[in-house]
Amino acid sequence: MLTSLKRLLATHPGPLPTLLFYERERRTVALSDELRVKPSPELTGSVERLLGEGSIRVK
Repeated sequence: MLTSLKRLLATHPGPLPTLLFYERERRTVALSDELRVKPSPELTGSVERLLGEGSIRVK
């Protein structure tokens, strides 16, 4: 799943850093600068289809 997410993020390059929050461990991990994204409805929809509704937040 992580490989699919990285591939998806790479198709939406932009200025915002990407962070992953692991609920079980209550831990946040910053991804590399190559996976910075430009938020869009398309990106949000794609991430939610992969990880579930409500799994993406843009701040």
